[in-house]
Amino acid sequence: MGIVRDSEHSNGAPTIEGTGIRVKDVASAYEHSGYGPDEITQLYPDLSLGDVHRALAYYYDHIDDFRSASSEPASA
Repeated sequence: MGIVRDSEHSNGAPTIEGTGIRVKDVASAYEHSGYGPDEITQLYPDLSLGDVHRALAYYYDHIDDFRSASSEPASA
């Protein structure tokens, strides 16, 4: 599985293919809630450990996009 964007699902947010789980939700569980990758697979049973790592890699590769998107509503 990979990371996909579908305008008809999750408002076009990057999701893990075939799951509908948003990359930002996985990253938030890791970065803000302190869950490890193994624990994230327990939170989201549809994800493999590889899926979690792919999502985190995508997140960190595009971190500026995620951070600017999350700050926009606060500044509006």
